Amino acid sequence: MKYMLTIFLVLGSVCYSQCTNVFGKKIICPDLEDSLFLYNNAIKVNAFFENNKLYVKTRSRKLNSNFDKKDIYITLQRARSLFFVVRRDSSLKNKNDPNYIQPFEKYSDITYTQYYQEIDEYKFYQRELENQIINAESPMPVYDNRICPFVVNEYNCVDSSSIYFGDIVNIPMYIPVVIKPFSMLSSSEIILRKKILNPENRKRDDTVKTEYNSVSNLSTGKVNESLHKKGLPVFMYNNYGSGSIIGFIDEREFTKLKPEEYEKYVVLGFARELLGNEEMLEKWIKIKYGEHFVDFK
Repeated sequence: MKYMLTIFLVLGSVCYSQCTNVFGKKIICPDLEDSLFLYNNAIKVNAFFENNKLYVKTRSRKLNSNFDKKDIYITLQRARSLFFVVRRDSSLKNKNDPNYIQPFEKYSDITYTQYYQEIDEYKFYQRELENQIINAESPMPVYDNRICPFVVNEYNCVDSSSIYFGDIVNIPMYIPVVIKPFSMLSSSEIILRKKILNPENRKRDDTVKTEYNSVSNLSTGKVNESLHKKGLPVFMYNNYGSGSIIGFIDEREFTKLKPEEYEKYVVLGFARELLGNEEMLEKWIKIKYGEHFVDFK
């Protein structure tokens, strides 16, 4: 019995560690609440810099590789470790130095706690990478080391009358539609996200629209009657915040999607792997919904 308990605990820990963070460490996968938290913050951050007349976007770099994703978090760590060093060096620099930026007299610098705040082992608030001049009026971005930002944008404050004139904002950013929980996406947003993540597939737009229209009502928690399904949709999220439906729950009964239904419901690769492993799927459902969910169909 002791050995059986040990095996169960080990298997349970494996189920909880289906994802890895950007550093390759096994972690508990982010859930809908995690994605929604990042999404709401990303809307504010994007709106501020993209719609602000004081700033001009001068550069945008997409984070493509695993190296890029890991490196951006290392860069964030480095930026906060240099917070006080930057301020000390700025106060000592010769004002004739071409690299020295003289803030306006009315500019008031921020404290470290206004620059960085830890939320939990995965999430934290942190402002821009360039931290000599910081616009305290901008929303404080939040990051999750399980869900990597999509781009690093650079914005310059070009308004010479602004107290933030000369501010260079180098900031990792999430694209709202990319991290928005899948269950909340409209059919048009799903198509847009697919274009952003897979630009080479744009020629398949018409096919994509047909496929996604069948699941556009899932965001309400209800299922289109034409799909002949009952119950609430069950979504699985990967470590980048992408969600994929894997089945439906009606009271105590879970009905998983069948391989022939994958195209109709646009089941993503990581979800297909789970659906193809009965043992891991059952453990995943029990962990997510409790031991009483034992009826599988």
